[in-house]
Amino acid sequence: MNTMKAKTLLTKKVNDGRKSLVNNALILGLFFLAINQISAQKEITPADPEYYAMDREHITFDDEQVLLVNYRGFVSPRQYSVTQFTNVWFLPIGAPRYEFNLNFFDKGTERLIEDDVPTKWKSWVDDGKSHDPLGSNFRPNSPSIMVTQDEKWQPNNYHRTATFHKEYNKKWVSFSAESWTNVSYDDSEIFIKLTLKNRNSKDLEMTVIPNQIAEIIERYSKKGVVPGSNKAKKIDAFTLGSDMAHVRVSSSIQKTSDKGFEINIAPGNSETYYFAVKFYDPAIGAPAISQTNIQARMERADKKTRDMLSWAYNKLPKLTSTNKKLEAYYYRCILSVLMSRYENPSYISDVFWAVGTWPYTISWDNSYASDLIAMLDPESLKGAIITDFEQVQLKRTYVGWNGAHWDILYIQEPFALQIMIEAYIRHTGDYSIFDEKAAGKTVWEWMQAWVNELQNNYTNNLGLMDVGYNTEKIIEIRTDGYNHAVPITNTLSVDLLYTMSDWAAKRNEKKLKKTYFDDAEKLKDLVDKYMWNEELGWFDNYYPDGTKGTIWTYHLFDLLGTDYLPNHQAYRLVSHLQEGEFLGKFGVYSIARRDKVHWDLIDSDWGGGGQYAGMPGRISRNLYQKGFAGKGWDVLKRNIRYIDHFPYLPQNPRIDAPEQDRSSMPVQIAAGAGMEAIVFGTFGVKIEPNKLTIKPFNHEDIGEATLKNITWKGRTFGVKLTRKTFSVYEDNTLIATEFYGESVIID
Repeated sequence: MNTMKAKTLLTKKVNDGRKSLVNNALILGLFFLAINQISAQKEITPADPEYYAMDREHITFDDEQVLLVNYRGFVSPRQYSVTQFTNVWFLPIGAPRYEFNLNFFDKGTERLIEDDVPTKWKSWVDDGKSHDPLGSNFRPNSPSIMVTQDEKWQPNNYHRTATFHKEYNKKWVSFSAESWTNVSYDDSEIFIKLTLKNRNSKDLEMTVIPNQIAEIIERYSKKGVVPGSNKAKKIDAFTLGSDMAHVRVSSSIQKTSDKGFEINIAPGNSETYYFAVKFYDPAIGAPAISQTNIQARMERADKKTRDMLSWAYNKLPKLTSTNKKLEAYYYRCILSVLMSRYENPSYISDVFWAVGTWPYTISWDNSYASDLIAMLDPESLKGAIITDFEQVQLKRTYVGWNGAHWDILYIQEPFALQIMIEAYIRHTGDYSIFDEKAAGKTVWEWMQAWVNELQNNYTNNLGLMDVGYNTEKIIEIRTDGYNHAVPITNTLSVDLLYTMSDWAAKRNEKKLKKTYFDDAEKLKDLVDKYMWNEELGWFDNYYPDGTKGTIWTYHLFDLLGTDYLPNHQAYRLVSHLQEGEFLGKFGVYSIARRDKVHWDLIDSDWGGGGQYAGMPGRISRNLYQKGFAGKGWDVLKRNIRYIDHFPYLPQNPRIDAPEQDRSSMPVQIAAGAGMEAIVFGTFGVKIEPNKLTIKPFNHEDIGEATLKNITWKGRTFGVKLTRKTFSVYEDNTLIATEFYGESVIID
């Protein structure tokens, strides 16, 4: 072979090989890039609603406790239906017993296919007037019903699938249904996206019939119920209403009749339709029945939920842990607080922190999540404080969306406000809040007024704080005894007086500083003399006739959050956090099981059988901060077990079973206390004006855990827990690594 030709051939082979390698490398690179992109797309964080998704079958709530909330109002999607929802609240319009679903009239078989199983089932169980849904579709003369298959909740929507597959007189009706339901942020409406697939060999021609049931639909003003009849009646196939408010069903379906929406789906095809169910003042006019922009509005509602979750995720400390249940609990506590936030233009404040689903803001409840709110949105916490002083004025506790109209006062008011103000100052350093005015007085003057109120109107001849006989002023329990001179009112009054003395010093009011300090010392001595029971290691109630009574309420564990409690009293109180006394499967009994006089199985709030949403978190945090880390984790880990059963944390779940009473709210702002227990307890974060202290406590159950995005004075810190040591970072730079028991102080 010619040498030159051989060289040319060899060069060609080498070049071809190189091209092949390059091509292969390129192909491989593109493959891995695609894989990485797919992986990146699938990554879900707590900023995404998908993170919180739960299958309906794992949720122990009943239908009216399953909520879709979007900061303006809420509804409850119903189980065993692909389109039904109930429990509508878009204040100023309320329709708690309103029920909506779509029915389907198949023209080929002239059969009505119904999608209201929950209504039928309830009627059958309650009064025997309807058919047993288990017999539907095959028993003679029974209804034809949609059969649901899968249901999944997440904060931004409720996803359901269903099937219908029946032969009538040799004619088949076979189609699948898939729906997504969500709630508007911009207006008082609910959206449904519905995809139907025709599985038959012939056209599926149906009338989609809106089915609306309601006894009453009401509308309120800031002064109360709007005049007129609230009795609901059918206006046409798409509209239901009372004198006060109407509700209309609109759709992207353009063809309508006097029965509903007309559709036709070719064999094997799928079609997607959008529906909007809008509640409105009839004076403003009804929305169009056929609309082209429902999809855009529904997508905008979805975006609002996503934006809020992302906002909270990026503002608050971020937790990761090898204990995934701890991690999930942390974020579901945050979700519970977010679901209690309203930005409804009808409300008395731009941001209204509701107690939960009840349209009231209550400082006692808010106080359990006040650090969380201060980290997330300090201006809204300040607004909640100002709103309280404007509306409460020493007379009431419940501040409704339209103002305070319910004259019930919890004497816990000043102590809750103290906690909220402390949280606001802790995270902002802004002492000027005391000079803010509400109803003609400054915040500082209102706090002084509260002290005067306690000392002048709630003090007995011994000098102890006495709430009188009315137990509603403190907590609602169904047995007497938790009244008159109650330990927690007196001990928290001591703490309030010490705090007022400190605040007076900050304001350079030396006379007030001394007065409040002396008053605190005097009351503390009285409490120790008349209320501390050394034998029991507990505080007694003191009654007007000089007798005493012992009530084993977990309310007393609030004392662990004060600075003045002597160590020996703290140790004795904590000693009662044991199985058979206060500890149960899911947390802390509100009344200890040992209390044979007051323990109440009916009351799962404060009477014994369960626990108020904020208490396990607060107790855990206080235990950590008092040096009882093991016990703090013991309380917290029990509360974490709820996340297997609840997508968000309810007001007063039971201790021995994951159940929430129907009489109470399925979500509670106070659940934020669980998140605070992890930040300020487990991770030992302590924020002070001039320093940040990190003193975490680990437990083998937690494993490795990291808390990032802790902000202080414009700086950002992180804490990593390992088995034997913890490390503190500023941004991504290591500051220190220490053994547990040591502190890292940043100034």
